[in-house]
Amino acid sequence: MPRERPRRGQGGRRAVKIAYLIRARPDLDDRIPDDVEAVQAQVGEGGVYSSEALERVREAEGFIVAMEPVNEQIISAAPRLRIVQRLGVGYETLDLEATAKRGIPACNLEGVNREAVAEHAMMFMLAHARRFLEAQALTQGAHWESARLLTTRTFELKGKTLGIIGFGNTGSALARRAHAFEMRLLYHDIRDVNVRLAARLDACKVDLDRLLRESDIVSVCTDLNDTSRGMIDAAALARMRSSALLVCCARGGIVDEAALAAALRGGGIAGAAIDVFEVEPIPSGHPLIGLPNCLLTSHVAGVAGDTVDRIWEWAHENVRAVVQRGERPRFVLNGV
Repeated sequence: MPRERPRRGQGGRRAVKIAYLIRARPDLDDRIPDDVEAVQAQVGEGGVYSSEALERVREAEGFIVAMEPVNEQIISAAPRLRIVQRLGVGYETLDLEATAKRGIPACNLEGVNREAVAEHAMMFMLAHARRFLEAQALTQGAHWESARLLTTRTFELKGKTLGIIGFGNTGSALARRAHAFEMRLLYHDIRDVNVRLAARLDACKVDLDRLLRESDIVSVCTDLNDTSRGMIDAAALARMRSSALLVCCARGGIVDEAALAAALRGGGIAGAAIDVFEVEPIPSGHPLIGLPNCLLTSHVAGVAGDTVDRIWEWAHENVRAVVQRGERPRFVLNGV
């Protein structure tokens, strides 16, 4: 729990009372600014908060949330609540209807980690292209000739076709980086996108079927929603080239992980790199663990050190805007 310490307002303003709905964050106390009076609450089994957790948030004027649910139960326990602020881009755990009924803006941090996620996706692509992990292991083991023989199975990104599913903040950030590598860019999005940027990058809008069929690398950069849930299933994977790679740093639930494992084992596609999973943390028996053609990271694409600093700064400033200055916050999701 955050330690108790005297708090002071900024510029003569009073301190802000924030409840941090965060399950496990070893550095939480270090992240709390001096102008915040803090409490911490965690959800119990089945998404239900205990009476102790509900009592803790009673005086809160703002919630700052990781992946905890913000539901009718916890909202009703905080009569002074004026803003719900998610630490990050996703908002699937926020009850937008319940917050709107109370007139409480529910916010994410749109675009806060797009650069980090795009760089992570590029790292995945480069690591696959140059078979980096295998080369590192062989060279560390002094297997010089074997490491050099890997070059027969490597490739340049230049001239390869990258298909980007979702051309929003992350997808367009990835496109800018891929354009610098002289890749051919296709994208698919059902929403309006930055068409001027797409034109400047020579990115061509196509339907999903064409993107899957023509791409050497498919990168999933879309939100998790009713349209995208389960989008990359066995049928979608079957439309990809057997030499193609799949990269996903978006949200768990978009890729059918069992179908992907089957495609990787059976040669349906050449490789994959996944940062997000439907159930996290993944269990030791997860079907993608141990596959030599699949790179895995633990939902860290958007949390580089400087990115995390920016996330906390934006989150606290959005709460201050509402509580201390009476302003409308940024990144409102529920129309309040």
